[in-house]
Amino acid sequence: MSNDSIQSNELEVFKFPQLVLEQTLYTLSQLKNAAPDFPHIAFAGRSNVGKSSLINALARRRQLAKVSSTPGKTRSVNLYRVEPQGFYLTDLPGYGYAKRSKSERELWANLIEKYLVECENLAAIAILLDCRLEPQEADKMMVRFALAHQIPIIPILTKADKCTQKERSERISQWTVLIPRAEPLAVSSQTGFGLEKVWKNLIAAAEESEFYHPVIEESPSPQEDDADKKFYEVAEISIEILSDEPPEESEKAEEQSEQTGVSAQLPEKPKKIRTKRGAAAREREARKKAEQEKARLKAKAEKSRAKHKRK
Repeated sequence: MSNDSIQSNELEVFKFPQLVLEQTLYTLSQLKNAAPDFPHIAFAGRSNVGKSSLINALARRRQLAKVSSTPGKTRSVNLYRVEPQGFYLTDLPGYGYAKRSKSERELWANLIEKYLVECENLAAIAILLDCRLEPQEADKMMVRFALAHQIPIIPILTKADKCTQKERSERISQWTVLIPRAEPLAVSSQTGFGLEKVWKNLIAAAEESEFYHPVIEESPSPQEDDADKKFYEVAEISIEILSDEPPEESEKAEEQSEQTGVSAQLPEKPKKIRTKRGAAAREREARKKAEQEKARLKAKAEKSRAKHKRK
């Protein structure tokens, strides 16, 4: 295997999810009623920790989340839908913004606290920590709060590109002592370092929630299926024509056919295309099973909603 093919396989290991801004929320009732049947993972951190930059980096978009040079400017909760996994990220306002009035700080602190405690479908809280700083008191308070209420923590060390590897290791060791069973993830929104690992941890946390419903991709309609067949026929024929197979291979195939008593005439179309067409029955059966599984999951979700309503 060539070096090029090895590198290509390594690069195609993980496909980044998409982030879609679903709602902007301002009150507790809005927060509690937002996507009630799906897992939430809250993003929390100090005002200048780089939450917006990280969200943009995870989404691979520059302006999905607004980045402000003024700490504590965000006064709302942004709800992002993760596709195709089907869970949500809630971007909470930054804490530690001393320039805001005391009454305003208390208002937002109470709203966030009630959301974290009362949101039944909260799967975890991702606490963002500045990799350049030793554990700060406000961050330690957030960690203690999450541990006291048994909220799973995903600690993320932002701005890792601004620290040396030795400094990152020291910071990870410091936070590992304070957050048991959760090793901090170092990440850089600027270089992309650690983004894949962050995504995998977020997805794993969502999948552990009872509100998680695996997404089943619907099979294409018959019209779309026919169109796909035509596309693949053209694509495969082109590949056969441009292949590096020497012309002698065709002659050898004819000779072998004559020796076995089989007609020496080669098929007009590549074998791959015939196989794809012959798989129509299997595709219909798979489509039927997918619809049955989708109906089962829908019934399970309705049962879960009814259970929580009774509570």
